[in-house]
Amino acid sequence: MPLFPSTAMAITCFLVLVATIFFWLSAFSTPYIHSIWYIHLRNDDDVKFGTFGWCSAFGCLPHRVGYAWHPEILDNTHLTGSLILVAITAGVGSLAFLSLVHSMYDLVSGAGSFFLVLLTNLLAFVSTLLVLVCWGVAHHRFNKAGLEPRYGAAFVLVILGWLLYLLAIPFALIGWLAIRRDRHIVERRRVWY
Repeated sequence: MPLFPSTAMAITCFLVLVATIFFWLSAFSTPYIHSIWYIHLRNDDDVKFGTFGWCSAFGCLPHRVGYAWHPEILDNTHLTGSLILVAITAGVGSLAFLSLVHSMYDLVSGAGSFFLVLLTNLLAFVSTLLVLVCWGVAHHRFNKAGLEPRYGAAFVLVILGWLLYLLAIPFALIGWLAIRRDRHIVERRRVWY
């Protein structure tokens, strides 16, 4: 049974929607959503790190892009500031989802949706790489300092979100090619009548 454009686009829409939700949850991790974080230090302060800051048992850092925590461990505000790309990826992923929904009903926007999914995947790859580098290095440094770090849900959500965006590409391509094929068939029928 062939995969029709609406089926391929529906699968792509679902994958992009779930991946975008994962990126939005990671983007608004601690200090906004206290139950989602990248790294949790189980020490006396009970510190949890998120995209826009960190929270401890004594309170939260004011929400901002780029922060430091004990300069000998997490000192580069540019590296934590680059995590804003997680939120940008979620925003572009939202646009890709809306474009895919539109392309299910309007055959003309199929190519735009496909290229928006590709752009979202590129942004997701770069933001996942930044998350792995930033929190991988921080985890190593926290371990060396004896702070017992544990990865949190935001770390896993970014990786799963990128994998879902990656999985959406073949379905978007199938849907786009099927839309092109169907459009050419319709145009040929118009010429004959």
